[in-house]
Amino acid sequence: MAGTMLIGVLFAAQLPVLSRTPTLLQKLIGALVLLGGMWNFFWYALRHLTEFWGIAALVSGVLMMIVGCYLIKESILPPWLVKLRPVVLVILLGYGLMYAITIYRL
Repeated sequence: MAGTMLIGVLFAAQLPVLSRTPTLLQKLIGALVLLGGMWNFFWYALRHLTEFWGIAALVSGVLMMIVGCYLIKESILPPWLVKLRPVVLVILLGYGLMYAITIYRL
């Protein structure tokens, strides 16, 4: 999950270096991030709502689904959510780092 979150943040940040990535690859990455978010939200979070990692999966899952939509087709999102893109990306980056650091410490 940590890798999926970080890859989603990198591609959704619209960095000049990644702007030359083919559209198909960006959409595939968006689909991967969207599916990862759905797994986080619907499978893990809803089974572990009373635990720390369940709540983390709930929030990060929603953020991943939003980022997946940014990459696949941003126009399906409401305008206020499109304007919140930097905030969504920073929060998801934080969750990705939290997951990665926890995995590293294991």
